[in-house]
Amino acid sequence: MDVTSHPFFADVNPKELDRILERTQLEEYTSEQVIFEEGSSSDALYLILEGKVSFQKQVGGSDWLTVNQGEAGTYFGEIGVLTGEPRALRAVALNEVRVLYVPGDALRGFLRNISHPVEKLLQSVVQHLDRTTGHFIEERLHQEKMAMVGSMVNSIVHDFKNPFCVISLSAELLRQKISNPDLYYLCDNIMGQVKRMVEMASELSEYSRGESSLVKTPVCLQQLMQQFKANNFPFFEHKRVKLEVDVPRIQLQASESKLLRVFQNLVGNAIDAFGVNGGQIRISAKKQAAENQVEVRIEDNAGGIPEEIRDRFFEPFVTHGKREGTGLGTAICKSVVEAHGGRIGFETETGKGTCFIIHLPL
Repeated sequence: MDVTSHPFFADVNPKELDRILERTQLEEYTSEQVIFEEGSSSDALYLILEGKVSFQKQVGGSDWLTVNQGEAGTYFGEIGVLTGEPRALRAVALNEVRVLYVPGDALRGFLRNISHPVEKLLQSVVQHLDRTTGHFIEERLHQEKMAMVGSMVNSIVHDFKNPFCVISLSAELLRQKISNPDLYYLCDNIMGQVKRMVEMASELSEYSRGESSLVKTPVCLQQLMQQFKANNFPFFEHKRVKLEVDVPRIQLQASESKLLRVFQNLVGNAIDAFGVNGGQIRISAKKQAAENQVEVRIEDNAGGIPEEIRDRFFEPFVTHGKREGTGLGTAICKSVVEAHGGRIGFETETGKGTCFIIHLPL
């Protein structure tokens, strides 16, 4: 967005605009860079030209609670400039951000000569308070939901511990008594699936507490995909689901079980979306040496992600068209990828399909 096209300067005559712009400066911030700290001096108004900014409040001595966000075409910092109070919140860039820095004295001089920006500032204050209140309520509801999920998962794990042990032990005893390779393989798979269920419950419990513990070991991505196919062979032996894997022998430091969980969630969602007609899934990977990372792509032709949930797809409790869905699977995927120092996104087209793109450091 160009400076002169920012809504704050709408209907301002060129002479007054030139006068205030002489006293401003453009500033750029990188992702996660702090623009100003909570409690700092309210010295300026910031007009957002590009990117998104998060406004955060410190809670519990070390944690930061996001209470609002701003994007291109909005502005922030006006409340402190007008009242003279220190900053009530911390401002942090969520991505590449470009802002126009308007010093407080320049803003006050501008407002003395121009009447209508005062109305806009008052509207902005009201909207800011309204968004902050709404965000706070949503955050509290989210915390209550996650606490309830954590309590439920802990209860389930406790109740299921004995049945899990019996199933795993029975499979192990069968494995020791049989000589048929196919049955031997099925027993291994039963024990592996029991282990995976326990790990899934543990991950859900971690997520409800806002944690994502990792034990990284050397992982070969090609072998990981072979294990993934073995764990899910009933799906891929069925004619309605065709899986193509093109993953070279790329080595990285990662949690094998948690990466398997990511693939399980994303591929499982595609299989659910196929319905009775079936479809195709392609998993590919390539090393990006310049960035010291690997890019993994998971593509399907399942019809695309519905438009109404695209912006919130990785948020918890967001689901669509699944009667038994909790909406936590993709949120956990994002949490796991980010815990590895990576990032996840997607490209999708209605009526065609979706491609999830995961970047992980080597």
